[in-house]
This record gives sequence, structure tokens and C-alpha cells, in this order.
Amino acid sequence: MIIEVVVDWRLRELEKHKKLKEEGAIEVTDLIRCPLKREFEEKFPDLYKASAYTPATILGSLVHLGLEQILSNELNAEVEVKGEKWIGEYKIVGRIDAKLGKVGIEIKTSRADFEIPYDHHVLQARIYNWLFDLEKTVLVYVTPDRVTEYVVEEDIEEEEIVRLIVDKTAPRYDWECRYCFFSLICPNKRKK
Repeated sequence: MIIEVVVDWRLRELEKHKKLKEEGAIEVTDLIRCPLKREFEEKFPDLYKASAYTPATILGSLVHLGLEQILSNELNAEVEVKGEKWIGEYKIVGRIDAKLGKVGIEIKTSRADFEIPYDHHVLQARIYNWLFDLEKTVLVYVTPDRVTEYVVEEDIEEEEIVRLIVDKTAPRYDWECRYCFFSLICPNKRKK
């Protein structure tokens, strides 16, 4: 019974996120991951929904929900803040987990606590600094071994964003295929 409630909640969250996607807009998350993933999400919606039910995904969603509520209640932070900017013909959109004035907060879960912060998370924070005109973004990591945070003060140059948009290297990182639900059908799957 409790599992059904959690699974139903996760499905509603997934549908809510899907409705927020804008046609033609480029999401920050799409700039930091394999470009084929969004294509597969749209082409194979049932696989996309199935991927939302993995224990790691549900755990990450629950951690986000809990920390966002704490940040909102205790610090009066804005949560799930949406932003957008144009670079020429490209509309960049993103949703940061929380914002306290000129400080962004991005919540991350990880199975291990070595090698954090991850490069793609730092890149995401740099994009958020640019997108929301932030002084810094704090990456908050929750792992089985610790809770820690890293401050990212740099923002990204618009030229680098354009490079990310036009770069269709798939996958962007060698490790992505190991965690990708679509690797079962992907012609670009790497074994590393």
C-alpha cells in the first residue's frame, strides 16, 4: 500500500515535469547530459516512465522533496524556481531547486561520496549562476556516507553554452551509459 502511494506520487511528479517542458526551449539539464536522452524520452515515453520507478530515482526525489521543504520552512527560500534567458535564437530554461536572494541551491544525491563535486554538476551550477544572475550556487550532496556542500561562484560564458547546444557528442560522459535506462536500445552505448 505505501509503495503504491510512493509510485503514484512519483508518476504525478514526472507528469508535472513533462508538462513544464517548453517546445523549442533548451533545458539546462539537456546541456549537461547525453543529447540522445531527451530524444529517447520523447520517442519512448513508456521507457521514460519506467525509469522513474528505480529505487535510486525515487530516493533522489524524496530527498529533494524533504530538503526543499526544509529550506522553504526554515530559511524562507524560494523552491523550484524557474528562469529563462535568450542567446540569439536559443531560449535557455531551467529550474533551480532553491534560491535565497542571490544564492542558488542545487540538491544532489549520489551513491558514493568520492570524486564529488561531479563535473557535470559544477557545469550545471555555472549555468544557473548565469541564468539567474546569482553570486554563487551551493551544491548540496546527500550520500550514504555524508551530507556536504560545495560552492560554485563562477558563471558560464554564453559562447560555452552555444558550444554545448551544438555539440551532439553522445554520450557526453563515458559513465552516462551505465546509469541510462535507454542504453538498452541506444546505438551509441559505451561499455566502460
